[in-house]
Amino acid sequence: MTAARPQKGAYRPRLRLCAVVGLGLLAVTVLPLGHLGGPAAGASSSPLVPAASLGASVAPAYATSIAEMGSAPTSAGVGRPVAVAWEALESGVRVTTFAVGCSIAVEASANGSSVRAWVNSSTFGPIPRAANGTFSVPAAAWNGGVLDLTFSFATAVPTTIRLFGGSLPSIPVPIAMTALPDREHLELYEPENSLLGARSNDTYWHVRDPFGNPTPGAFLIVEYSSATSDVQSFVPVNWSSGGTTGAWVNYSAPGSGNGTVRVMDGANSTLLGPIEVPALATPAPPATASLSLWVLFVVALLTLGGVAGVGALVFGGRARPTSASSDGEEELRHLAEGRASIVELVREAGSLRLGEIEAAWDPPPAPPAVADWVASLVTDGTLTATLGEGGRARFALAGPRGEEPKVTLDEDALQREIARRDAAADPDDDLPR
Repeated sequence: MTAARPQKGAYRPRLRLCAVVGLGLLAVTVLPLGHLGGPAAGASSSPLVPAASLGASVAPAYATSIAEMGSAPTSAGVGRPVAVAWEALESGVRVTTFAVGCSIAVEASANGSSVRAWVNSSTFGPIPRAANGTFSVPAAAWNGGVLDLTFSFATAVPTTIRLFGGSLPSIPVPIAMTALPDREHLELYEPENSLLGARSNDTYWHVRDPFGNPTPGAFLIVEYSSATSDVQSFVPVNWSSGGTTGAWVNYSAPGSGNGTVRVMDGANSTLLGPIEVPALATPAPPATASLSLWVLFVVALLTLGGVAGVGALVFGGRARPTSASSDGEEELRHLAEGRASIVELVREAGSLRLGEIEAAWDPPPAPPAVADWVASLVTDGTLTATLGEGGRARFALAGPRGEEPKVTLDEDALQREIARRDAAADPDDDLPR
């Protein structure tokens, strides 16, 4: 038997059969998978999406709304970051591939003006501010369909945050937030109505936070420290004129020792001081020993002249008792009034030279006996003499201020002395004739 050999074209029907079976298997396996990856039944689809995109991630164009993610706080302190986030949604589900450029506006709620603020993205970094005051958010700031930003305000006012842009599928509801002043960190500026002393101070200071906002409701801490105690007082900051705030900083050092004063804010940062408060000075004794010999000589002459003048007024004039009594009474009155006038002038001025006393006499001109009256006041300790400018003597009241002796005229005593003197000058006395 001759073996039959297969012909070359006998395999073609088998190849065709294999090709048909392979295509059938491909259709059975691939096409159902494509339907599983495409839009769900009843879901909206776009005729612009090519068939090759079925089964891939949802494109940005399929987000239908932008909504706030979570709930932003209603208030924030200036300079402190606060987080706000938005997400892109499609039928309530986040679209993780959404990323478009948009804008942020931070405005005053009262009038829509721009508010000083800074915006930062968790993925992109600082968001630049446009020339019109808005913030330009790049597409790169979106991450997984979420725009996560932090805001820091510099102006303490009720504020509105708006997210907008032509590429957004919807404009979310604006977010209202109140920016509050920083009442812990304060600054003092523009002092007014200062009443300064070595151991006391009364000054009105304007107060603001580091961003220049008024700070009603804040407190200043005034601390006085000495070797024996530390005393603190809290001073409230209140509204002042022109929309500013301020507080009175008053202190008076207790006791007689030295100490320091500091003014601090709620964060215990020193705003003023430490201010050194000196101890009370011990009153120095009269500087009589430091006077020159010439001044002492002049004072001695004035003293002798005053004593001689008083003696002449008291004991002179026995030859004419009646006339001497009248003249003596007038001289004593003139002396007492002159001494009282000098004491009053020195009390008002603190200290005066002899020429200054004569120049201040009212009514002018000064009597010639002014020098004698000054000498008598120095003699009885009412006045003290010290060396002034140019080596000239200056006269001041002796004793601590507020306890200066006053020269007054006792009418009864004057009458008694006149009667005594008249009795001593009685013509019936055994006088040589």
